[in-house]
Amino acid sequence: MSDLRRERLQHEGLLGEKEREARSLQLTCASLRDAIRAMLDPFQPVEELNVEAAFETMTELLSLYMHLLELRGDIKNIKKALGS
Repeated sequence: MSDLRRERLQHEGLLGEKEREARSLQLTCASLRDAIRAMLDPFQPVEELNVEAAFETMTELLSLYMHLLELRGDIKNIKKALGS
């Protein structure tokens, strides 16, 4: 097998891993978003909201979202390198 073919296969494998991780992160982010919405029920009195938990969840969402954006950039670059 030529070195170029081996390198292409490695990049395709890396692309697949990053795409799977991105899908997983996207689902996790959607779940956290829904959890935050539930914590900030607009019909619940403000005094009864668990703002601390919503903030912690939002912080986690932000961290995962930033990682997701990085992954999407990596995916784009790998696809470009592969000519897709």
